[in-house]
Amino acid sequence: MRQTKLFTGKITFQAVVILLLASCFYLYEFVVQVAPGAIAQNLMHDFAIDATKFGFIYACFYYSYTPLQLTTGLLLDRYSARIILTCVSAICAFGVLLFAYAPNMYVASIARFIMGGASSCAFIGVLHLAARWVPPAYFALFAGIVEMMGSFGGALGSEPFAVLIKYFDWRTIITWFAYIGFVLAILIALFVRNQPSDLKTFTPPKTEKNFIWNNLKIVLSNRETWLIGIYSFLIWAQILAFAGPWGAQFIHLSCNLDNVAATRAIIYIWAGVAIMSPFIGWLSDTIGRRCIIMTTCAIAGAVAMTLIIFLTNIPSVFLNILMFTLGFASAGQTLSFALIKDNNSPHTNSTANGFNNMCVVAGGFILPVLIGKILTITWQGLIQNNVPIYDLYGYQIALSILPICYLIAALISIFGIKETNCRMIWQDRNLPFIK
Repeated sequence: MRQTKLFTGKITFQAVVILLLASCFYLYEFVVQVAPGAIAQNLMHDFAIDATKFGFIYACFYYSYTPLQLTTGLLLDRYSARIILTCVSAICAFGVLLFAYAPNMYVASIARFIMGGASSCAFIGVLHLAARWVPPAYFALFAGIVEMMGSFGGALGSEPFAVLIKYFDWRTIITWFAYIGFVLAILIALFVRNQPSDLKTFTPPKTEKNFIWNNLKIVLSNRETWLIGIYSFLIWAQILAFAGPWGAQFIHLSCNLDNVAATRAIIYIWAGVAIMSPFIGWLSDTIGRRCIIMTTCAIAGAVAMTLIIFLTNIPSVFLNILMFTLGFASAGQTLSFALIKDNNSPHTNSTANGFNNMCVVAGGFILPVLIGKILTITWQGLIQNNVPIYDLYGYQIALSILPICYLIAALISIFGIKETNCRMIWQDRNLPFIK
């Protein structure tokens, strides 16, 4: 019968190295995830496509990334995290290289699909290792730090890409990132280890033969897991639809900024996520509350998103504050993983995290294509340099679903999700424990 171990000791230098490398893969996959948004015009020109087809290319990342979240959680609960992370980081780098040499949108879509599938292990892999190398009292804080790493990746995929594209061909830049991915895979293989020695041990209640399905059944039968997942989906929606593919183009139009300045504004979203994620994790652990912070994030996001969409020519300082507020709002999903940990036992933890992360990124299945489709429907027929030009009204209609997502998230955190007071309440469910 398989045993799952829970860390109870102190953080060591080895733990820092291991978690840093795993977090770097999360940063890396975030760069390649959002980079097409910074080079959207280049891609639409080179592949001769409209907004709908560009949205499809962008969304192909999530067509594999999203459903595999649950699978990767199950695999990490059963097999070596070191081997899995090594393989998927190399596969991700191959997908990036294929994208760099894609002759048309079809090959580019396949490359994005490969990248998404390989990247599905990134965030869950870090949390899986953290559960074995970080004390439980610091887990929410560490989850925030991991989100900060991902935000750095999002920032690197925004303005720096827009600046580099002025001096280098986009294919050259993407190729560089492919090589970086291969180097990262080698480092993970050399230095990452699955867990320290001398851990307390939990034994799954079912046999090894039925391990995967029993874990899945336990996770999906938990009402709180579903509510937390829905909140996660709604609170992260603007990252998938705004900070990624469409935000820079909308800001370019609504605020009369060039591409570099528009992508620079997007960086403030990632700065908000980066700074506020660890702060929110620390604050939650300090005050012993989760839901009130999640509600505050959702309401702040609804207000900021509404102002960004419907105000025009926003002064740069105010625009940056609103963008930072969006990042702060989206950082609320950090606590969703802390709640998942509170509500699920260690032997189902990675499976539950995988389900929650699947919910977080499920919007990538729908939103990029949906917004692109709305833009295509409202298109007035204007073309410049063989690229369709979409007007402000079309963007406002397409993006108006985002503040609605925030409001629904606020209602769920107020009336749906039960406060755990930062306690691991899964212990009340009488799961087996073996010392």
